[in-house]
Amino acid sequence: MIRLKASAPERPLLLIDAGNTRIKWAWITGDGDALPAAADDTPWPHAGARPHDQLAELVEDWRDCHVGTGAAPPEVWISTVAGPALRDALCARIARVFDGARVRIVASEAAAVGLRNGYRDPAQLGTDRWVGAVGARHAWPDTALLLVTAGTATTLDIVAPDGLFAGGLILPGLTLMMRALSRNTAQLPEIDIGYLAARDAQAQTIVPPWADNTQDAIALGCVTAQAGAIAQTWQALQARYPGAARCVLSGGARAALGPHLRMPFQMHDNLVLLGLQVLAQAGHEGRPGVATPT
Repeated sequence: MIRLKASAPERPLLLIDAGNTRIKWAWITGDGDALPAAADDTPWPHAGARPHDQLAELVEDWRDCHVGTGAAPPEVWISTVAGPALRDALCARIARVFDGARVRIVASEAAAVGLRNGYRDPAQLGTDRWVGAVGARHAWPDTALLLVTAGTATTLDIVAPDGLFAGGLILPGLTLMMRALSRNTAQLPEIDIGYLAARDAQAQTIVPPWADNTQDAIALGCVTAQAGAIAQTWQALQARYPGAARCVLSGGARAALGPHLRMPFQMHDNLVLLGLQVLAQAGHEGRPGVATPT
């Protein structure tokens, strides 16, 4: 278990991870939350996720966390890779519901809270990857880390034991891979992660890694491609940093991908939210968000 410094009791924290498909969030009150270093279920008592087209429902979720508490408006920390339109819509909704909320937009930078950015252009690194690495570095300091985030894209990121974000890989996510085959061929059917999960649940074993029908061939082909990239990166990590190394799997497709990995790994619900909490409670200065009610 790790414990972060409690936020000011009169001003809760609202952490927002706006991805390409969903908006994930956690609400943290002033008594602080003990966060497990790894968790399959969310480590935050008040947390959730909704697709982009449910902003109104999302705001109601946050209002429910705040109503009746007597607390000041929240301090809001946002990591977004979903573009300026969604960012501005989030800020506007927050301003309308929480008058006086402090909004901070996080961006990738050269260094923060013990993590150094090894990208040639630090600003080019996706905010979600940077903030997720901040969270992972806090949870597992002085450890070589392979961070696998299985979402709309699958990202593989390396954090060195000395706190260097060394770089990584970006792959199409499982769903994108499967859709690309059906949408760019004449006869291949479209399947999704649900099909893969159902197949794995029914199968006695997931080996051998080949199939006797087209749907299974697509499912196994896509997940094996992902697992192979992860395995190769894991081997390179162990060769580059001999000694203790750790693989952490997160993202919405983690449950579908996990059974196909052949190395030890831990799951975490959302490293980006953990990184936002680390930045907020360490007194880091994000960029002020423009919270204009509409």
